Amino acid sequence: MAVAIATLERDGTTLELPLLAEGGGAPLVGQDIGKPESGPSNKGSINPRWQDQWSRSEGYTLSVRYTESDAYSRAIELADLLKSHSDGEDLLLNIDLPEYDDDIRVAPAAEQDTAVTIAYDVGQTNFVDCEVSLTRVNTTHGSGSQVAETPTATGNGPITLSYGSQSVEFRDDIVVDRSVGRPNSVVRRTTFDFPNYEDKIKAAYDGFEIGVEFTDNAVSRATTLKSMVGQKLGRTSLTLDFNGIYGLGAFDVVPEGSQALRTVRASAEQGVIVVPTLKLRRVMADG
Repeated sequence: MAVAIATLERDGTTLELPLLAEGGGAPLVGQDIGKPESGPSNKGSINPRWQDQWSRSEGYTLSVRYTESDAYSRAIELADLLKSHSDGEDLLLNIDLPEYDDDIRVAPAAEQDTAVTIAYDVGQTNFVDCEVSLTRVNTTHGSGSQVAETPTATGNGPITLSYGSQSVEFRDDIVVDRSVGRPNSVVRRTTFDFPNYEDKIKAAYDGFEIGVEFTDNAVSRATTLKSMVGQKLGRTSLTLDFNGIYGLGAFDVVPEGSQALRTVRASAEQGVIVVPTLKLRRVMADG
Protein backbone atom coordinates (compact mmCIF):
# COMPACT_ATOMS: atom_id res chain seq x y z
CA MET A 1 0.00 0.00 0.00
CA ALA A 2 1.04 3.60 -0.52
CA VAL A 3 3.13 5.17 2.22
CA ALA A 4 2.20 8.61 0.88
CA ILE A 5 0.54 10.19 -2.13
CA ALA A 6 1.88 13.00 -4.30
CA THR A 7 -0.12 14.81 -6.96
CA LEU A 8 0.83 16.69 -10.11
CA GLU A 9 -1.70 19.19 -11.42
CA ARG A 10 -1.74 21.34 -14.56
CA ASP A 11 -4.62 23.15 -16.24
CA GLY A 12 -7.35 21.01 -14.68
CA THR A 13 -5.53 17.68 -15.03
CA THR A 14 -4.51 15.99 -11.78
CA LEU A 15 -2.44 12.80 -11.54
CA GLU A 16 -1.99 10.84 -8.32
CA LEU A 17 1.48 9.43 -7.69
CA PRO A 18 1.54 6.67 -5.04
CA LEU A 19 4.87 6.74 -3.22
CA LEU A 20 5.77 3.25 -2.09
CA ALA A 21 8.67 1.53 -0.43
CA GLU A 22 9.34 -2.11 0.32
CA GLY A 23 10.77 -1.30 3.73
CA GLY A 24 14.26 -0.91 5.03
CA GLY A 25 14.24 2.86 4.67
CA ALA A 26 13.93 2.96 0.88
CA PRO A 27 13.57 6.59 -0.25
CA LEU A 28 10.14 7.94 -1.20
CA VAL A 29 11.06 11.56 -1.88
CA GLY A 30 14.44 13.19 -2.33
CA GLN A 31 14.93 16.95 -2.12
CA ASP A 32 18.13 18.69 -3.27
CA ILE A 33 18.89 22.37 -2.64
CA GLY A 34 21.85 24.28 -4.05
CA LYS A 35 23.26 27.70 -4.90
CA PRO A 36 24.58 27.37 -8.47
CA GLU A 37 24.48 31.12 -9.14
CA SER A 38 26.25 32.22 -5.95
CA GLY A 39 29.98 31.79 -5.80
CA PRO A 40 33.03 33.08 -3.98
CA SER A 41 35.33 35.66 -5.51
CA ASN A 42 38.81 34.40 -6.36
CA LYS A 43 40.41 37.79 -5.76
CA GLY A 44 42.12 39.23 -2.73
CA SER A 45 42.15 37.68 0.70
CA ILE A 46 42.81 34.09 1.67
CA ASN A 47 39.13 33.65 2.55
CA PRO A 48 36.98 34.77 -0.38
CA ARG A 49 34.29 37.41 -0.48
CA TRP A 50 30.77 36.11 -1.02
CA GLN A 51 27.58 37.52 -2.50
CA ASP A 52 24.31 35.61 -2.62
CA GLN A 53 21.67 37.42 -4.68
CA TRP A 54 20.32 34.95 -7.22
CA SER A 55 17.71 32.20 -7.10
CA ARG A 56 18.60 28.82 -5.63
CA SER A 57 18.11 25.41 -7.23
CA GLU A 58 15.69 22.95 -5.69
CA GLY A 59 14.96 19.53 -7.13
CA TYR A 60 12.62 16.70 -6.19
CA THR A 61 12.94 13.00 -6.93
CA LEU A 62 9.83 10.87 -6.37
CA SER A 63 9.78 7.06 -6.24
CA VAL A 64 6.38 6.10 -7.65
CA ARG A 65 4.86 2.64 -7.96
CA TYR A 66 1.66 1.69 -9.77
CA THR A 67 0.25 -1.73 -8.86
CA GLU A 68 -3.44 -1.63 -9.78
CA SER A 69 -5.18 -2.84 -12.95
CA ASP A 70 -4.72 0.62 -14.50
CA ALA A 71 -0.97 0.72 -13.80
CA TYR A 72 0.04 0.84 -17.46
CA SER A 73 -2.42 3.56 -18.44
CA ARG A 74 -1.40 5.69 -15.44
CA ALA A 75 2.27 5.40 -16.38
CA ILE A 76 1.39 6.54 -19.90
CA GLU A 77 -0.55 9.54 -18.54
CA LEU A 78 2.45 10.53 -16.43
CA ALA A 79 4.84 10.27 -19.39
CA ASP A 80 2.54 12.32 -21.62
CA LEU A 81 2.08 15.03 -18.99
CA LEU A 82 5.82 15.51 -18.49
CA LYS A 83 6.62 15.32 -22.20
CA SER A 84 3.95 17.82 -23.31
CA HIS A 85 4.54 21.57 -23.60
CA SER A 86 3.08 23.52 -20.69
CA ASP A 87 1.59 26.38 -22.77
CA GLY A 88 2.67 28.63 -19.90
CA GLU A 89 0.55 26.80 -17.32
CA ASP A 90 2.13 26.06 -13.94
CA LEU A 91 2.72 22.45 -12.93
CA LEU A 92 1.90 22.08 -9.23
CA LEU A 93 3.33 19.39 -6.96
CA ASN A 94 1.76 18.41 -3.65
CA ILE A 95 3.18 15.75 -1.33
CA ASP A 96 1.12 14.65 1.67
CA LEU A 97 4.09 14.64 4.03
CA PRO A 98 4.43 17.42 6.63
CA GLU A 99 7.91 18.64 5.68
CA TYR A 100 6.91 19.81 2.19
CA ASP A 101 5.20 23.02 1.05
CA ASP A 102 1.80 23.05 -0.62
CA ASP A 103 1.36 23.82 -4.33
CA ILE A 104 5.04 23.68 -5.24
CA ARG A 105 5.56 25.08 -8.75
CA VAL A 106 7.77 22.66 -10.66
CA ALA A 107 9.03 21.86 -14.15
CA PRO A 108 10.03 18.50 -15.65
CA ALA A 109 13.75 18.14 -14.73
CA ALA A 110 14.84 21.36 -16.41
CA GLU A 111 17.57 21.05 -19.07
CA GLN A 112 17.84 17.27 -18.59
CA ASP A 113 16.84 14.47 -20.95
CA THR A 114 14.91 12.55 -18.34
CA ALA A 115 12.06 13.82 -16.17
CA VAL A 116 10.62 10.34 -15.61
CA THR A 117 11.99 6.84 -16.09
CA ILE A 118 9.34 4.13 -16.27
CA ALA A 119 10.58 0.63 -15.42
CA TYR A 120 8.33 -2.26 -16.43
CA ASP A 121 8.60 -5.31 -14.16
CA VAL A 122 9.57 -8.54 -15.89
CA GLY A 123 7.72 -10.96 -13.64
CA GLN A 124 4.57 -9.09 -12.64
CA THR A 125 1.60 -7.79 -14.59
CA ASN A 126 0.28 -4.30 -13.81
CA PHE A 127 3.40 -3.40 -11.85
CA VAL A 128 5.33 -0.27 -12.84
CA ASP A 129 8.04 1.69 -11.03
CA CYS A 130 8.61 5.33 -11.99
CA GLU A 131 11.35 7.70 -10.90
CA VAL A 132 10.17 11.28 -11.37
CA SER A 133 12.58 14.24 -11.37
CA LEU A 134 11.24 17.79 -11.01
CA THR A 135 12.78 21.26 -10.73
CA ARG A 136 11.18 23.89 -8.50
CA VAL A 137 10.53 27.18 -10.32
CA ASN A 138 9.17 30.65 -9.65
CA THR A 139 6.85 30.71 -12.64
CA THR A 140 6.43 29.12 -16.08
CA HIS A 141 6.71 31.00 -19.38
CA GLY A 142 6.02 29.79 -22.91
CA SER A 143 3.14 29.49 -25.32
CA GLY A 144 2.29 27.02 -28.01
CA SER A 145 0.97 23.52 -28.44
CA GLN A 146 3.00 20.34 -28.16
CA VAL A 147 0.75 17.58 -26.88
CA ALA A 148 2.43 14.23 -26.28
CA GLU A 149 0.46 11.14 -27.25
CA THR A 150 1.87 7.72 -26.45
CA PRO A 151 0.85 5.08 -29.03
CA THR A 152 -1.36 2.54 -27.29
CA ALA A 153 -2.67 -0.90 -28.22
CA THR A 154 -4.22 -4.01 -26.75
CA GLY A 155 -2.70 -7.44 -27.12
CA ASN A 156 -0.20 -9.89 -25.72
CA GLY A 157 2.85 -9.14 -27.85
CA PRO A 158 5.41 -10.10 -28.84
CA ILE A 159 7.57 -6.99 -28.78
CA THR A 160 9.26 -6.59 -32.16
CA LEU A 161 11.85 -4.34 -33.75
CA SER A 162 11.60 -4.15 -37.52
CA TYR A 163 12.97 -2.38 -40.58
CA GLY A 164 11.59 -3.25 -43.98
CA SER A 165 11.66 -7.04 -44.32
CA GLN A 166 13.92 -7.49 -41.27
CA SER A 167 12.35 -8.17 -37.89
CA VAL A 168 13.39 -9.47 -34.48
CA GLU A 169 11.09 -10.61 -31.69
CA PHE A 170 11.97 -9.94 -28.05
CA ARG A 171 10.46 -12.75 -25.99
CA ASP A 172 12.96 -14.01 -23.42
CA ASP A 173 13.66 -12.32 -20.07
CA ILE A 174 13.06 -8.83 -21.43
CA VAL A 175 13.61 -5.66 -19.40
CA VAL A 176 12.18 -2.36 -20.66
CA ASP A 177 12.75 1.18 -19.37
CA ARG A 178 11.15 4.24 -20.97
CA SER A 179 12.42 7.76 -20.26
CA VAL A 180 10.88 11.09 -21.29
CA GLY A 181 11.70 14.74 -20.66
CA ARG A 182 12.03 18.24 -22.08
CA PRO A 183 15.80 18.87 -22.30
CA ASN A 184 15.51 21.93 -24.55
CA SER A 185 13.44 23.95 -22.10
CA VAL A 186 15.51 26.06 -19.72
CA VAL A 187 15.56 27.81 -16.36
CA ARG A 188 16.58 31.47 -16.03
CA ARG A 189 17.99 32.84 -12.81
CA THR A 190 16.02 35.49 -10.95
CA THR A 191 16.34 37.58 -7.80
CA PHE A 192 13.41 35.62 -6.36
CA ASP A 193 13.85 32.39 -4.40
CA PHE A 194 13.55 30.21 -7.52
CA PRO A 195 14.37 30.53 -11.24
CA ASN A 196 11.83 31.05 -14.00
CA TYR A 197 11.10 28.18 -16.38
CA GLU A 198 11.05 28.90 -20.10
CA ASP A 199 9.25 26.09 -21.91
CA LYS A 200 10.37 26.10 -25.54
CA ILE A 201 8.67 24.67 -28.61
CA LYS A 202 11.53 22.30 -29.31
CA ALA A 203 12.09 18.56 -29.46
CA ALA A 204 11.30 16.56 -26.34
CA TYR A 205 13.08 13.35 -25.36
CA ASP A 206 11.42 9.93 -25.48
CA GLY A 207 13.68 6.91 -25.33
CA PHE A 208 13.72 3.20 -24.55
CA GLU A 209 16.43 1.03 -23.05
CA ILE A 210 15.87 -2.68 -23.56
CA GLY A 211 17.67 -5.74 -22.22
CA VAL A 212 16.93 -9.24 -23.48
CA GLU A 213 18.33 -12.76 -23.82
CA PHE A 214 18.17 -14.70 -27.07
CA THR A 215 17.87 -18.40 -26.20
CA ASP A 216 16.46 -19.86 -29.42
CA ASN A 217 17.79 -19.02 -32.89
CA ALA A 218 20.14 -16.77 -30.96
CA VAL A 219 22.74 -16.26 -33.69
CA SER A 220 20.17 -15.45 -36.37
CA ARG A 221 18.26 -13.04 -34.15
CA ALA A 222 21.39 -11.27 -32.90
CA THR A 223 22.74 -10.96 -36.44
CA THR A 224 19.51 -9.41 -37.69
CA LEU A 225 19.41 -7.01 -34.75
CA LYS A 226 23.00 -5.89 -35.37
CA SER A 227 22.22 -5.40 -39.05
CA MET A 228 19.24 -3.15 -38.32
CA VAL A 229 21.03 -1.08 -35.70
CA GLY A 230 24.27 -0.75 -37.67
CA GLN A 231 22.99 0.20 -41.11
CA LYS A 232 22.63 3.76 -42.40
CA LEU A 233 18.97 4.66 -42.07
CA GLY A 234 19.02 7.97 -43.91
CA ARG A 235 15.78 9.72 -42.94
CA THR A 236 13.92 6.49 -42.30
CA SER A 237 13.41 4.83 -38.92
CA LEU A 238 12.94 1.47 -37.25
CA THR A 239 9.62 0.38 -35.79
CA LEU A 240 9.46 -0.74 -32.16
CA ASP A 241 6.07 -2.40 -31.73
CA PHE A 242 4.93 -3.59 -28.32
CA ASN A 243 1.74 -5.14 -29.73
CA GLY A 244 -0.17 -4.33 -26.56
CA ILE A 245 2.48 -5.32 -24.02
CA TYR A 246 2.33 -2.71 -21.20
CA GLY A 247 -0.58 -1.18 -23.12
CA LEU A 248 1.86 0.23 -25.68
CA GLY A 249 1.64 0.34 -29.46
CA ALA A 250 4.19 1.05 -32.21
CA PHE A 251 6.93 3.72 -32.05
CA ASP A 252 9.16 5.12 -34.79
CA VAL A 253 12.68 4.91 -33.33
CA VAL A 254 16.36 5.19 -34.20
CA PRO A 255 19.44 3.77 -32.43
CA GLU A 256 20.75 6.24 -29.86
CA GLY A 257 24.30 7.10 -28.91
CA SER A 258 27.76 5.61 -29.35
CA GLN A 259 26.73 2.37 -27.63
CA ALA A 260 23.23 1.88 -28.93
CA LEU A 261 23.62 -1.91 -28.91
CA ARG A 262 25.74 -4.28 -26.86
CA THR A 263 25.68 -8.05 -27.27
CA VAL A 264 27.46 -10.58 -25.05
CA ARG A 265 28.13 -14.28 -25.59
CA ALA A 266 28.39 -15.88 -22.14
CA SER A 267 30.74 -18.86 -22.17
CA ALA A 268 28.80 -20.72 -19.49
CA GLU A 269 25.52 -20.54 -21.41
CA GLN A 270 25.67 -22.53 -24.61
CA GLY A 271 23.56 -21.08 -27.40
CA VAL A 272 22.56 -17.98 -25.43
CA ILE A 273 23.33 -14.43 -26.57
CA VAL A 274 22.65 -11.66 -24.09
CA VAL A 275 21.69 -8.14 -25.17
CA PRO A 276 22.25 -6.07 -22.00
CA THR A 277 21.76 -2.77 -23.80
CA LEU A 278 19.63 -1.64 -26.73
CA LYS A 279 19.00 2.11 -26.74
CA LEU A 280 16.36 3.57 -29.02
CA ARG A 281 14.99 7.11 -29.32
CA ARG A 282 11.55 8.00 -30.61
CA VAL A 283 11.55 10.22 -33.72
CA MET A 284 9.19 11.47 -36.42
CA ALA A 285 8.25 8.85 -38.96
CA ASP A 286 10.71 9.00 -41.89
CA GLY A 287 12.49 12.10 -40.65
